[in-house]
Amino acid sequence: MNGVLVDVLYYIFIAFVSYFIGTVNFSKIIAWYFRHKDITKVGSGNPGTMNMLRSFGLGLALSTFIAEVVKAGLTCFIFQLLFPEYPIVYFFSGLFVLLGYIFPVWSKFKGGKGVACFAGIFLFSELWYVALGWFAICFILFLFINYGSVISFTYIGGLTIAYTIYVWVANVPYAWAITTILWFLYALMLFMHRGNIKRLINHTESKIDFKAKIKKVFCHKKGEEIIDEEQVAQKPEKEIVIEDSASQNQEKTTSADSQTNIDTQTDTASQADTASDTGDNSKKE
Repeated sequence: MNGVLVDVLYYIFIAFVSYFIGTVNFSKIIAWYFRHKDITKVGSGNPGTMNMLRSFGLGLALSTFIAEVVKAGLTCFIFQLLFPEYPIVYFFSGLFVLLGYIFPVWSKFKGGKGVACFAGIFLFSELWYVALGWFAICFILFLFINYGSVISFTYIGGLTIAYTIYVWVANVPYAWAITTILWFLYALMLFMHRGNIKRLINHTESKIDFKAKIKKVFCHKKGEEIIDEEQVAQKPEKEIVIEDSASQNQEKTTSADSQTNIDTQTDTASQADTASDTGDNSKKE
């Protein structure tokens, strides 16, 4: 009985720590540090990798993705090292990392959609090479399919199927529990993407020109600042208007004419004053 109680307390501890690690959202941190913007008030408002890609480009989106991958995967890996006697501790920790990311208590339980964290769990697992290879394939597919949600479904769906096959073929202990956790997480993320699914069905899902994002990073001149279109749109007061030479000449001519009119009026007024003074002097004489 005492052994069971200890096991329960350990699992509660793992769930508690994993959840609060999951609540750390790197898209918010990176967006604020590098752009001084709240990612929840930019683009779609979702604090995740895809919104970072739409709003701030490939560089910050990739940084966000890597940070979330390391956060989730490393948390699961460390708990597996600390509690090797618990066969499902790796994915149990991953479950609560994702719950913390999707439903963070600090943000009124409104977080990201969990794709990067889900990827991190697999990239630190026994099938890391499959997760890495599948990521490379989906990255290439993204060059031809401009819907980020489709790529997300493809990636996490492929990983879920691959690991499910692995645990049953390799006779991994508690395969049924691991399978349950995996498919629960997959269903949860599909639920979080329900808006995207609806827009895909209605053909209203927004596209991401991934090729253009890559070109913007690798084809700009050295030392040239990369400016996002959205930032320009939000700051029209800094827009520089370049006029052509004809407009400039016309403006100069108008200014010269105005100055000539002013000088003429001044001369006329001076002559009138002189004539008046002369008349007054004649009367006095």
